[in-house]
Amino acid sequence: MKISQIHNIKFNTEESVKTATLSTPNELVMLMSSGDVVRYYIEEQKKEHLFSVKNSFSYKDGGFDVNAKSTIYTLDSIVVIVNDFKLHGFIHYPSKYEKLHLWRKDYHADISCYPISLFKNKEGVPHLIYGEDWNHLQIVNLDTRQILTASKSLIEENAEEKHLEFYKNHKEYNKHLWPEPYNYFFGKLEMSPNKKNFLSAGWIWGSYDAYNIYEVEHFIESDRIADMNIGSWEHSDRAVCWIDNKTVAIAYNPTEEEENEEYAPQEIHFYKIDNKNSKFERKVQIVGLDVVNSKFYFNKNFNWIIVLSDKAGTVLLSLDGAVLFQDEKLNLDAYYPDLDLFVKADYKSVIVYQIRKNRY
Repeated sequence: MKISQIHNIKFNTEESVKTATLSTPNELVMLMSSGDVVRYYIEEQKKEHLFSVKNSFSYKDGGFDVNAKSTIYTLDSIVVIVNDFKLHGFIHYPSKYEKLHLWRKDYHADISCYPISLFKNKEGVPHLIYGEDWNHLQIVNLDTRQILTASKSLIEENAEEKHLEFYKNHKEYNKHLWPEPYNYFFGKLEMSPNKKNFLSAGWIWGSYDAYNIYEVEHFIESDRIADMNIGSWEHSDRAVCWIDNKTVAIAYNPTEEEENEEYAPQEIHFYKIDNKNSKFERKVQIVGLDVVNSKFYFNKNFNWIIVLSDKAGTVLLSLDGAVLFQDEKLNLDAYYPDLDLFVKADYKSVIVYQIRKNRY
């Protein structure tokens, strides 16, 4: 197999491309150095202006930073763009609103990826999950702009019982007011394939990666937070992806995370999600690759985990950990499992790649 270039789109303008995403096989959405967000139709070679991230309002932090790392999320014609490790973003919903400003509070935002996820409910209505504060997510109906979680408490289920159990042997001078608010830093969000659950690649003080799963329906309807913790490890912002609706794959480094452990290959750990509990299922060794400091995606058609890494390049792994393909020089920005396409934004061009199986 090989990964082949299928489009190399060059822009002969003074602007450069800061980040790009594929919304369909024929449509790119890009943030330009001017601050313009545009849709580009590949076959027609046509560019359409959507909105600008610049505005007349002034913010203490300067507002949306065109030069900072950003991610563009799309759902049909809807576009959401945020600064990954800053405070600002925008929603663009054609025929409803040109741009709607998103803003989160600044508490370690520089190491907490802006939590964003788009999905449709069972009626086909588009919704957005977004971060409002380090420990606070909201879910909004994008058709009506109603925040469905506006009255949701920042208190966990059974917080009182947990508090009393934890502090039962503490001295009086060391006891706090209770129940305490949710103590968790939300991170990058990953929706399950069936859109019923979302995973937060966040962290807790220590500091440790702490990856939690939340049920969408419960998150909207309950006034308290219920999470399912998969595990906690060294704070590495490790790679993770859903394999199916009940399975999550997470990168793991035994050398870093197990006391007195001699050098050992990194691993991928698989967890089963069932009845609101997570259970470690199995692990596979990944010899010679740094998978922790990478990005994971899953290709369901071939049962491959796709690894994108600055060090290892582009790698295709079997679910048993075998390296099926690697190109160390191919450093790509993102893979889109539903489209089976990769994207690389490179100054004044955007390149689209596709996996091709060899013919014999």
